[in-house]
Amino acid sequence: MTIITTLGQPLVLGMAAATVGALAWQHSERRIVYALGTGVLAMGANMVLKHYIHRTRPDTLYVSNMFFKSSSFPSGHAFGAAVLYGLLGYLASTHLPGAWHIAVPILLGIFALLIGVSRVYLGAHYPTDVLAGWLLGVLATAIIIICFKL
Repeated sequence: MTIITTLGQPLVLGMAAATVGALAWQHSERRIVYALGTGVLAMGANMVLKHYIHRTRPDTLYVSNMFFKSSSFPSGHAFGAAVLYGLLGYLASTHLPGAWHIAVPILLGIFALLIGVSRVYLGAHYPTDVLAGWLLGVLATAIIIICFKL
């Protein structure tokens, strides 16, 4: 579960967005670059939301050993995974050939689900934190797709 939760770390999500963004830039797909950038900015907005809601995390060993201390609600890992893996899954479904346009989005969706589950399993979040992160992430993803007409 520790490895799975790492897939939702902001650094990992940012590197994935930057890699796909660089490829999109090379192919003059500016809308994709801007959409991914907006997804990264949305992760920052989630941090602001966490700051104002300021729900304390569960009292667990995992939380006491966390390097970065932040509030619990909504889960940033679940939110970030829903937004960036959701965007990447959508882009894969519309841009990849053959069976890849089905397999990659399914795999990314599984990643997003497992990341949220790992946060509860490890004791970093309450289930409602993760559910809120997923819901807000899916909403943000839908808005980004509509706004950038991807």
